[in-house]
Formats: sequence, structure tokens, C-alpha cells
Amino acid sequence: MFKFVRVRNFFSQLKLNKKFLFMYIFGVILPLIITDAVLFRSVFEAELDNQRKYREDATNAYVNRIQDILDYDAQVAMAIDLNKDLNEFIDTEYDIPYGYFNSYIYTVSTSFFATLSNINQDRLVIYSDNSTMMSGHYFHNIKEIYKEQWYLKFNKTNAIEAAYAYYDDDPIDLTSDRNRFIYVRKMNNADSKLTKIITIEHKMPRIYDELGETPINCNMYLCCGDYVMYSSKGDGATYQEITDRASKVANVTVSEVRMYDNTFTLYAFTEEFTVLKVISEHILITFFIILLTLIIPILLMKLLERSITDRITILGKAFGEGGNEYFQPIKEISGSDEISELMHNYNRIVDINNKLTNTIYKDKLREQESDLARKNAELLALQSQINPHFLFNALESIRMHSILKGENETAEMVQRLAVMERQNVEWHDDAVTIQEEEEFIDAYLQLQSYRFGDRISFDIDISEECKKILIPKLTLVTFVENACIHGIESKATQGWIFVRVNKEGDNIVIEVEDTGDGMDEKDVIQLQRKMNDVTIAAVKKAKHVGILNACLRIKMMFKDEAKFTIESEKGIGMSVIITIPADKITIAD
Repeated sequence: MFKFVRVRNFFSQLKLNKKFLFMYIFGVILPLIITDAVLFRSVFEAELDNQRKYREDATNAYVNRIQDILDYDAQVAMAIDLNKDLNEFIDTEYDIPYGYFNSYIYTVSTSFFATLSNINQDRLVIYSDNSTMMSGHYFHNIKEIYKEQWYLKFNKTNAIEAAYAYYDDDPIDLTSDRNRFIYVRKMNNADSKLTKIITIEHKMPRIYDELGETPINCNMYLCCGDYVMYSSKGDGATYQEITDRASKVANVTVSEVRMYDNTFTLYAFTEEFTVLKVISEHILITFFIILLTLIIPILLMKLLERSITDRITILGKAFGEGGNEYFQPIKEISGSDEISELMHNYNRIVDINNKLTNTIYKDKLREQESDLARKNAELLALQSQINPHFLFNALESIRMHSILKGENETAEMVQRLAVMERQNVEWHDDAVTIQEEEEFIDAYLQLQSYRFGDRISFDIDISEECKKILIPKLTLVTFVENACIHGIESKATQGWIFVRVNKEGDNIVIEVEDTGDGMDEKDVIQLQRKMNDVTIAAVKKAKHVGILNACLRIKMMFKDEAKFTIESEKGIGMSVIITIPADKITIAD
């Protein structure tokens, strides 16, 4: 168990590509190599068995062919031995040569002996120790063969019949005629005191023809003792060369055949056989085996590895980028397996994580920035810029009105100014409800009515569900003031100012519209960009800070989620639309 845990821990520490390498080697390559080796070995052994069978079949065919020759010779010899007339002819003692000659002519011509002696053999001779017989053609005196090797061996064994390769070494008569195959039989069926021996000789060319007609798939050598009686290749190999070769190679079958009292040895050689030779002879089959059992599985395993490791690497890199402020989603996801599902889940987690980062981490930073900004002298400076801005405009209205109409309505105008000034100077809390901002807008527009008279009309429409929403103080009135000064004041005819606040879907929409002179498209685009991209630094540098100041404070309160849109047409009017996500607002208690 301990070893198993150690092995498991070892594999747990390996990289994925090395694990696949182990799987390639021990799970694919080695089993396939072993399988192919076993398969090739089986083919190789099957081919060796085929060759062995070829050699055995060739050996049996040669033995049968030689046995057929000897069986036929034995039948001829038996027929001669059973011929009474022939035995009487050989056993008769002749007084004069003429008597022998007459008896020879009669015996040969009147018996079947002449017919038998001319079929399927080169020479048929009967040797006897009848000294009154004359040697010639079929009959010879036995003294002529006393020194022949085959006779000495046959006489020593006391066998009835035998077969030999005729290989006497005669320095005087070394002719091809002495290279013979001989069948020998003693005539013992007649009651006779004479020694009589039948010999049937075959010249080697006849033996070659007989054996050459035998279909074989190997090289054959027939030896009698140390004499090479027959070679299927006709290569003149010596007995020593054949035995040396047979002792060194495996592609040989050696068979010893006992024929009567003599032993013949057959050597059957097939071509030397190797694995490379098998492969070369079966190159197409070998190629397809390697292709199907080795190359294709390895390629499939490689593709499988790439499909896994490449995507896991992408996933690992994506997780590694988590040290940044945002996790980066995986842009391209391929496949539909468990890994691709994991990548999709990762993207969902990234999306949730980034949203949480925005809502928790970044929102908190913005809140801190907002708090610091409100406590910072820069924000106080912004407030100080706004206070005299409204005050000077209001006083200017009172001045103009007093000049034109005297002082009868001055008290009422001062009352309106007091309402505005009260709102303006209370900076202990920058957030007010839209309803409170509505009161300030109404006071401001009523005051402007003293200035413009019938040239200005206004309508404030705020839904009940929006009145308790908190917004930065003096922000909406800034847009109203901008509509009066840049819209109504520059227009000689009557103009309207509309203030609308409603909930539309998931957003709170605030709209300040005027029917003034409007703006060019180029100016609209430029102002809208400044409003949406406003910063404290940009406000500090701007010449006219009212609108940008209001935009900055709105964006800070609503966590940079507020969007500003301007719709304008030259000579018709302009509308500023503020869109705030409903989930970012705060409702007053």
C-alpha cells in the first residue's frame, strides 16, 4: 500500500505532458511493439514451419522415388531368381565354349529375361562362380568383382539384397560409367551349390532425371556414406562442405534413410530465413500492420493530448492572470467536452468576480474618493465657485427689475432670493431629495419670471416614486439655470423650460428641456463628451464650471454609473437627459 501511495504521489507531481508521455510509452507504444513483435514472431515461426514442411515433403518425395526404383529392381531380381530355366542355365557345367554359347542363345531368346533386362535400368548383370561360363553381356564370372567396394561390403554382411552408390576409386578406369547406383541380390531360390548374384545398375543421369521430376522448394543432396550421390543444384559440393554448412545453419533437414543394409543421408536446404526477409516479402502487410497498430494510435493519442493540454494551458494562463485587477475571460472556447464546460464555467466566474470587484472594491474606492473630495479643499473651492455664481445672477435680476419697475415688488423678489440663499449656504450635507431640489428650482424659475416676464414659462413634472431619491445639492438647478441663460435669454420670443423626473424600466431618467436657441451638432458632441468624462482636474481648469461641476458630483454620488445625453437642434431647443441605474440610487428616510 505504501509503494502504491508513493507511485501515486510521483505521478501527481508530474506535468500533464509527462503523464501523457508515460501513457504513450507504457500504455501504447510498448504494448503495440510487444504485440507487433509477437505477431511478427508468429509470422516468422509460421514461415519456418512452412520451410520445415517443404524440406520434410521434399525428403519424403526423394525417399519414395528412390524406394520406387529399388522396389522395381527387387521385383525384376525376384522374377529372375524364380526363373528355373535361367537357374539351370547358370548351374550347368559346359564342356566346350560352343555348348555354352548355344545354351546362352536359347535361354536368352526363349525366356523373358531379355525383356526384363532392358526396362528402367542401364545394366543388368548376373555374376556366378561357374567357371565354365564365358563372361559377356548379361553373365560374368564372380571373380571380376572380388575387389569391388560394393561387393566386399555386400559379401561381408551376408545380406540377401542391398543398394549402393557405385563409387570405387579406380585410377585406371575413372569414367562416368563407374558413377552408378546399384541394386544387388543373391539368387537363393534354386537348390544350387553355386554363388549367384544379380546386379541392376543405374547411371547417375537416369537417377538425376528421376529425382529431378520430383517437385521441391529446396536444395537437395543425396549422400551414400561420404559420397555425394546427387545434388539438385548440380553445384559439385563435396560431402565435407555439405556437412559443414548443415552444422552452421538452421534451415536444413537431415534425414537418414535405411535401405537394406546401407544408410543413405538426405540433406534438404531452404533459403536462409530472417525477420527482415519476412518483412521484405510481406512489405504491404507489414506497412498496414505498423500503420494500424502503431502509427494511427500514436497520432490519435497525440491529438487527444493536444486537445486536452492546449486548453488546460489556456485555462491555467487565464487563472494566472488573476493577479491583475480583473480576471481575463477566455475569448475562444472550442469543443463541447468537460474541459470546454470548465472553461465556460470559468468565464461565468470571471464575469461574476469582475462585477463583484466593481461593486465592492472599486465602489468602495469611489466612495473613499468621494468622501475625500467632499472633505478636500478642492470640493470647497467648487462650492465657493457656485455660491457667488447664483447670488450674482439673482442680484442682477433684482437690479434689472428695480430699474424697470421701481421698488414695489422688491420685497417679494428678496423673499425668493432668501429661499435660494438658504439652500445655497447650507453645505453641511451635499445630498438632498429631488423634492427639495424641486423647491429650489421653482424658487429660481419664479425669480427668473420677474426678469423675463412673459418670455419664460416652465413646467416641473416629477413622479411621486422619484421625489425621495437623493441627489447632489444644486445640480438640477444648474441645468435649469443653463437653460435660462443660454436658451431663453438669447431668444426674443417666448420660451419654455421643462423639468421631468420618471422611472423608465431599470433607470431613473431626469430631463431638463428648453425651447431656446439650441446648439450646433459639433458643440453638442464636444459638450456631451466633457460631461461624461468629467474629472476634478477638468473642472479646475474650465472657465465655465457650473455644468461640469454638477456632472462631476452626480457621477461621484452614483458610482460613475450616471450617463449624460444631449439632444439639440439649432433654433428649436435643447434637452439634457441624465440616466441613472435604479439599483444605484438611495432613497431618503
